[in-house]
Amino acid sequence: MSIKNIQLAGTATVGPKGQVVIPAEVREKMAIKPGDKLIVLYIEEKKSVGFVTEEQAQAIVNKLGENLATLKDAVGRKA
Repeated sequence: MSIKNIQLAGTATVGPKGQVVIPAEVREKMAIKPGDKLIVLYIEEKKSVGFVTEEQAQAIVNKLGENLATLKDAVGRKA
């Protein structure tokens, strides 16, 4: 897995309930509004946590579906 364009976006403190406040600059860049649902990703090999919006996750799933269809077509042509 390759991770590119990582930027330091501030710091966050974990509260007693495990809550974290995402820095305002990041919320603005990601267009995150109160009540939005985020998907939490844990990257074990990097011991890192990341967030994606539901829309971003759906775009990733759609792209994977397109890639799978392309792969199936390629395999079908070779058979």
